[in-house]
Amino acid sequence: MAFSGLDQIIEKIRETEFYYSEMDLEPSLNPDLVSFQVMPGDQTLSSLIPEKKYLRLHRSIQKSFGINIQLYDHFYPMILSNLIQIAILENQSELILDYHLYHLAREEGKTMRYLESLEDQLSVFKNIPLEAQLKSLLQLGRQPVKAKKQLKALVNDYAEKNTRQLYHRTQKQLGKLRHMLLYERNIQMAEKLTEELKDSNAFVAVGAAHLFGYKGILRLLKKTGFQIQAVKF
Repeated sequence: MAFSGLDQIIEKIRETEFYYSEMDLEPSLNPDLVSFQVMPGDQTLSSLIPEKKYLRLHRSIQKSFGINIQLYDHFYPMILSNLIQIAILENQSELILDYHLYHLAREEGKTMRYLESLEDQLSVFKNIPLEAQLKSLLQLGRQPVKAKKQLKALVNDYAEKNTRQLYHRTQKQLGKLRHMLLYERNIQMAEKLTEELKDSNAFVAVGAAHLFGYKGILRLLKKTGFQIQAVKF
């Protein structure tokens, strides 16, 4: 899927001094990356999931998404769920927009800033109850077609600039976790931007679900005095 307005977005990036993304999208440069993603002690997916369920999960994820979960046996379930979502996106879109813009900004020599550190994002995963993470991963294995359709719907919403629908879909899919994964992070991101954008000219690339709604970043910034205006393209 192609994203309209990409040329205008690139031009806006070139006009700014700073580029903000949610996090550093080249975390492989961080030597502690693996240790942040690994469950403590001797916990493994294969030990936390009954053997028959684990084997069915392994076969389903391998067949549907081309990922061998045995390679990630010591990883938090949410990390594996994210890898699966990235695999779906790579098959459904010509490009993953945040990665594309991130690398463009680097090539343009922009000063890179991040709304969250790798540690911040991984600590969010660690604070999600392990039972909830396992439930989400097992659901991906049981209903891979549904997972693909849900993510495709979000991509379509974004491409069609239907941020309201995207926001509501995301809320529904996250369920009770929306407070931790959306609202609390929105507050922290907005606080950082409020402080750092006072005298800065920046392009901010953040997940569309973080922008909209009563507790979205745009409204939080507006409450602190920022003027918000949509750019049409």
